[in-house]
Amino acid sequence: MPVSNVAIVSPTMGIIVLVIFVLAGKLFRDNWKAQGPHWKRNCWLAGIVATLCFLALAFVPFVPR
Repeated sequence: MPVSNVAIVSPTMGIIVLVIFVLAGKLFRDNWKAQGPHWKRNCWLAGIVATLCFLALAFVPFVPR
């Protein structure tokens, strides 16, 4: 699938990406504060997910069908 065909095609999909973004950010913060076992790995994973969701919300066009 070419990158030019990537779009958020429904409000529900946008809300799902937003909820994942918020939950990943909360998970990042909780891991950072607790600093339990493997906290650095968990922070990296949650941070990458949050960053990808942010980039999707910021740069992927919303084209309702």
